[in-house]
Amino acid sequence: MGIGVSRSSNAVGFVTREGVKLETINALAQLIAAIGVIASLFYLAAQIRQNTRSMRAVVVNSLAQSIADVIRPMAADRELMRAFHVVVEDWHGATEDDRMRALPLFFSTFKLFENAWFQQRQGTLAAEQWQGWDAYIRMYYHRPGVKAWWQLRKAAFAAGFRDYVESSKPINELPSVTQLIRGGA
Repeated sequence: MGIGVSRSSNAVGFVTREGVKLETINALAQLIAAIGVIASLFYLAAQIRQNTRSMRAVVVNSLAQSIADVIRPMAADRELMRAFHVVVEDWHGATEDDRMRALPLFFSTFKLFENAWFQQRQGTLAAEQWQGWDAYIRMYYHRPGVKAWWQLRKAAFAAGFRDYVESSKPINELPSVTQLIRGGA
Protein backbone atom coordinates (compact mmCIF):
# COMPACT_ATOMS: atom_id res chain seq x y z
CA MET A 1 0.00 0.00 0.00
CA GLY A 2 1.28 3.37 -0.85
CA ILE A 3 0.84 6.87 0.41
CA GLY A 4 -2.14 8.65 -1.05
CA VAL A 5 -2.92 12.30 -1.43
CA SER A 6 -6.25 13.54 -0.20
CA ARG A 7 -8.15 15.43 -2.86
CA SER A 8 -9.58 18.00 -0.49
CA SER A 9 -6.27 18.60 1.20
CA ASN A 10 -4.16 18.24 -1.92
CA ALA A 11 -3.86 21.99 -2.25
CA VAL A 12 -2.09 22.28 1.09
CA GLY A 13 -0.14 19.07 0.71
CA PHE A 14 -1.69 16.84 3.40
CA VAL A 15 -0.95 13.21 2.78
CA THR A 16 -2.76 10.23 4.31
CA ARG A 17 -1.66 6.63 4.68
CA GLU A 18 -3.67 3.81 3.27
CA GLY A 19 -6.45 5.97 1.98
CA VAL A 20 -7.65 7.36 5.39
CA LYS A 21 -8.62 10.95 4.89
CA LEU A 22 -7.80 13.65 7.43
CA GLU A 23 -11.45 14.72 7.41
CA THR A 24 -12.40 11.24 8.67
CA ILE A 25 -9.79 11.38 11.42
CA ASN A 26 -10.98 14.86 12.40
CA ALA A 27 -14.62 13.74 12.48
CA LEU A 28 -13.73 10.72 14.59
CA ALA A 29 -11.75 12.89 17.04
CA GLN A 30 -14.70 15.27 17.34
CA LEU A 31 -17.07 12.35 17.97
CA ILE A 32 -14.80 11.00 20.72
CA ALA A 33 -14.57 14.47 22.28
CA ALA A 34 -18.37 14.86 22.17
CA ILE A 35 -18.84 11.48 23.87
CA GLY A 36 -16.37 12.59 26.55
CA VAL A 37 -18.31 15.81 27.12
CA ILE A 38 -21.61 13.92 27.38
CA ALA A 39 -20.09 11.44 29.84
CA SER A 40 -18.77 14.36 31.90
CA LEU A 41 -22.24 15.93 31.97
CA PHE A 42 -23.78 12.68 33.23
CA TYR A 43 -21.11 12.48 35.93
CA LEU A 44 -21.73 16.11 36.90
CA ALA A 45 -25.50 15.50 37.11
CA ALA A 46 -24.90 12.49 39.38
CA GLN A 47 -22.64 14.59 41.62
CA ILE A 48 -25.20 17.40 41.83
CA ARG A 49 -27.94 14.91 42.72
CA GLN A 50 -25.74 13.40 45.45
CA ASN A 51 -24.88 16.87 46.76
CA THR A 52 -28.59 17.79 46.88
CA ARG A 53 -29.35 14.65 48.89
CA SER A 54 -26.52 15.45 51.26
CA MET A 55 -27.71 19.04 51.71
CA ARG A 56 -31.24 17.85 52.47
CA ALA A 57 -29.91 15.44 55.07
CA VAL A 58 -27.88 18.24 56.66
CA VAL A 59 -30.95 20.51 56.79
CA VAL A 60 -33.15 17.83 58.35
CA ASN A 61 -30.46 16.99 60.89
CA SER A 62 -29.85 20.66 61.68
CA LEU A 63 -33.56 21.34 62.25
CA ALA A 64 -33.91 18.25 64.45
CA GLN A 65 -30.85 19.26 66.49
CA SER A 66 -32.15 22.82 66.80
CA ILE A 67 -35.56 21.76 68.12
CA ALA A 68 -33.83 19.46 70.59
CA ASP A 69 -31.70 22.42 71.72
CA VAL A 70 -34.85 24.48 72.30
CA ILE A 71 -36.68 21.70 74.16
CA ARG A 72 -33.73 20.48 76.26
CA PRO A 73 -33.82 23.32 78.83
CA MET A 74 -37.53 22.69 79.45
CA ALA A 75 -36.94 18.98 79.90
CA ALA A 76 -34.26 19.77 82.49
CA ASP A 77 -36.19 22.47 84.34
CA ARG A 78 -39.72 21.63 85.41
CA GLU A 79 -40.43 25.24 86.41
CA LEU A 80 -39.38 26.51 83.00
CA MET A 81 -41.65 23.98 81.32
CA ARG A 82 -44.54 24.99 83.56
CA ALA A 83 -44.00 28.69 82.84
CA PHE A 84 -43.75 28.06 79.10
CA HIS A 85 -47.03 26.17 78.96
CA VAL A 86 -48.85 28.64 81.18
CA VAL A 87 -47.84 31.43 78.80
CA VAL A 88 -48.69 29.33 75.71
CA GLU A 89 -52.26 29.07 76.98
CA ASP A 90 -52.78 32.49 78.57
CA TRP A 91 -50.37 35.34 77.86
CA HIS A 92 -52.34 37.93 79.85
CA GLY A 93 -53.13 35.61 82.76
CA ALA A 94 -49.51 34.49 83.16
CA THR A 95 -47.27 36.17 85.68
CA GLU A 96 -44.59 38.58 84.57
CA ASP A 97 -41.98 36.06 85.72
CA ASP A 98 -43.57 33.30 83.62
CA ARG A 99 -43.62 35.55 80.54
CA MET A 100 -40.01 36.55 81.16
CA ARG A 101 -38.98 32.88 81.23
CA ALA A 102 -41.09 31.97 78.19
CA LEU A 103 -40.10 34.86 75.89
CA PRO A 104 -36.73 33.48 74.74
CA LEU A 105 -38.29 30.06 74.15
CA PHE A 106 -41.14 31.53 72.11
CA PHE A 107 -38.76 33.58 70.00
CA SER A 108 -36.24 30.79 69.37
CA THR A 109 -39.02 28.29 68.64
CA PHE A 110 -40.65 30.56 66.08
CA LYS A 111 -37.29 31.50 64.51
CA LEU A 112 -36.70 27.78 64.10
CA PHE A 113 -40.18 27.43 62.59
CA GLU A 114 -39.35 30.26 60.20
CA ASN A 115 -36.16 28.46 59.19
CA ALA A 116 -38.10 25.23 58.48
CA TRP A 117 -40.63 27.23 56.45
CA PHE A 118 -37.81 28.86 54.48
CA GLN A 119 -36.10 25.51 53.83
CA GLN A 120 -39.39 24.07 52.60
CA ARG A 121 -39.92 27.02 50.25
CA GLN A 122 -36.39 26.62 48.87
CA GLY A 123 -37.06 22.94 48.19
CA THR A 124 -34.39 21.80 50.62
CA LEU A 125 -36.87 20.32 53.10
CA ALA A 126 -38.84 17.45 51.58
CA ALA A 127 -42.64 17.58 51.59
CA GLU A 128 -42.89 14.68 54.04
CA GLN A 129 -40.56 16.44 56.48
CA TRP A 130 -42.47 19.70 56.07
CA GLN A 131 -45.79 18.07 57.03
CA GLY A 132 -44.51 17.45 60.56
CA TRP A 133 -43.14 20.96 60.91
CA ASP A 134 -46.33 22.48 59.54
CA ALA A 135 -48.42 20.58 62.09
CA TYR A 136 -46.10 21.60 64.93
CA ILE A 137 -46.15 25.26 63.87
CA ARG A 138 -49.93 25.35 63.64
CA MET A 139 -50.32 23.51 66.95
CA TYR A 140 -48.35 26.24 68.73
CA TYR A 141 -49.48 29.28 66.74
CA HIS A 142 -53.16 28.66 67.39
CA ARG A 143 -52.77 28.60 71.19
CA PRO A 144 -54.22 31.78 72.80
CA GLY A 145 -51.04 32.85 74.58
CA VAL A 146 -48.90 32.42 71.49
CA LYS A 147 -51.32 34.47 69.40
CA ALA A 148 -51.12 37.30 71.95
CA TRP A 149 -47.29 37.13 71.89
CA TRP A 150 -47.29 36.98 68.08
CA GLN A 151 -49.09 40.31 67.82
CA LEU A 152 -46.28 41.87 69.84
CA ARG A 153 -43.36 40.22 68.00
CA LYS A 154 -44.46 39.33 64.46
CA ALA A 155 -42.45 42.20 62.94
CA ALA A 156 -39.29 40.24 63.83
CA PHE A 157 -40.18 37.59 61.24
CA ALA A 158 -40.11 37.51 57.44
CA ALA A 159 -43.27 38.80 55.75
CA GLY A 160 -43.83 35.50 53.90
CA PHE A 161 -43.58 33.51 57.12
CA ARG A 162 -45.98 35.91 58.84
CA ASP A 163 -48.46 35.46 55.99
CA TYR A 164 -48.13 31.67 56.18
CA VAL A 165 -48.62 31.55 59.96
CA GLU A 166 -51.49 34.03 60.07
CA SER A 167 -53.39 32.30 57.25
CA SER A 168 -52.88 28.81 58.71
CA LYS A 169 -55.75 26.79 60.11
CA PRO A 170 -55.73 25.20 63.56
CA ILE A 171 -54.76 21.54 63.56
CA ASN A 172 -57.16 19.24 65.37
CA GLU A 173 -55.21 16.02 64.87
CA LEU A 174 -52.40 17.17 67.15
CA PRO A 175 -53.30 18.03 70.76
CA SER A 176 -51.38 20.84 72.38
CA VAL A 177 -48.49 20.03 74.68
CA THR A 178 -50.55 21.31 77.59
CA GLN A 179 -53.24 18.75 76.75
CA LEU A 180 -50.59 16.02 76.59
CA ILE A 181 -49.20 17.04 79.99
CA ARG A 182 -52.68 16.81 81.46
CA GLY A 183 -52.96 13.31 80.05
CA GLY A 184 -55.63 13.72 77.38
CA ALA A 185 -56.46 14.98 73.99
